[in-house]
Amino acid sequence: MRNKLRTLIIFTILYCDFAANADSAEPAAPNGYSTCKTWQDVVNGDNFQYAELIRISNSGTKDRPVYTGYWFFDGQQFDESGRYALAMKVDFQNRDVKPSDRGEIGYIDLQDNNKWTKIGETTAWNWQQGCRLTWRGNANEILWNDRADDGKTFVCRAYDFNSGARRTLPRPIYDVSRDGAFTLTHDFARMKHGGTNYVGIRDPLEAEIAPATIGVEKMDLSTGRVELLVSLQRMAEIAFPDGYKGQTPLYFFREGWNPSGTRFIAFLKNADRPVQTTGWSVSADGQDVRFFYNSPSHHLWLDDKTILEGHHFSIFPDDGSGKPQRVADVGDVNFDPTVLPGGQWLLLDTYPLAGYQYIVLYHRPTRLFVPLAKLKNTAQVGTIHRIDIHARTTRDGRTVCIDSSHENLGRQMYLMPIGHILDHPPSSEGASR
Repeated sequence: MRNKLRTLIIFTILYCDFAANADSAEPAAPNGYSTCKTWQDVVNGDNFQYAELIRISNSGTKDRPVYTGYWFFDGQQFDESGRYALAMKVDFQNRDVKPSDRGEIGYIDLQDNNKWTKIGETTAWNWQQGCRLTWRGNANEILWNDRADDGKTFVCRAYDFNSGARRTLPRPIYDVSRDGAFTLTHDFARMKHGGTNYVGIRDPLEAEIAPATIGVEKMDLSTGRVELLVSLQRMAEIAFPDGYKGQTPLYFFREGWNPSGTRFIAFLKNADRPVQTTGWSVSADGQDVRFFYNSPSHHLWLDDKTILEGHHFSIFPDDGSGKPQRVADVGDVNFDPTVLPGGQWLLLDTYPLAGYQYIVLYHRPTRLFVPLAKLKNTAQVGTIHRIDIHARTTRDGRTVCIDSSHENLGRQMYLMPIGHILDHPPSSEGASR
């Protein structure tokens, strides 16, 4: 009888302890991932079921480190099959780029033990956007920026992936149209803000506020023909009808085609303190120019008529109003946004927040966040030498690729499969947090 009573007491204690723990335990993650109703839940939460992260770059040795990345988020890093990932390698970090510094250009074969194949080099790159390395749409060419052999101009190198044939186009690229027919570009030597300028070539018109001979250009990627679409002089007249009152010269930056290639956004900037930046919507022929919105940052076209701005997570219509609509309340967070195929999912990443960089999916139909990763930043903060996540995906959207410093190896490149999440989207009742 005494033994039975002891067993009953032990069972009761264990059951009560289990029940108490069950009440306080985190709810099970549906479909193998976690969801959050608010951005604050993402930042404050723990015990999330994060996605798997796989390093695909070789970090070298302690004596000879290698730093690998894609550097930005708005190009085509992967070929159509998703097998080959473009990248650039450098052998230093935490200092400014010098004209003699070379980046090694190549691709990683994800189906052959992450084998690296070098296809070229570049002396035209920066810490925040690399050399604008990308696959060309509807072609087997890989494109990147470089300095010409004589060192006098910036050019674009083109490498045929199938044949190995090479050619040089007369202007550097910024944003390639989805059909691979044209690229938008500007004068890289004129850019002044740290981390995005190219070194090695001086702007011959640096003393002029808004020259009539330079501006946003369109280059035919088949023929190399270059057309000036809108000059800085014309843009200044439109943007400042009462006259430009700034202290430093104007320049263009961050052109980007809409999905159909009928219009593009272009930033008009100066180097004042504080800096002035405005976004402008321009027709493909450069004739129709209208105001888009103030202080553009990291952004993407959701469709031909709207842009998602990562800063404050807002949508701006291309109607000249400049009035945003908040997607969700995220405070002052500045996301790097990418829209996944189909338009229901947004891929977002952050600068370091209290020492960590976050990667999340946002499901537009349910307004739920899916935490993918919380990574310790070990790189510099608040300098041009920082290492931004700049998440991008394979063309089917099922694999994420990032640059990260979380292993304390400097810039390295990682893959994150998310197909299981896309195949099982959350329901509005399924928030686990």
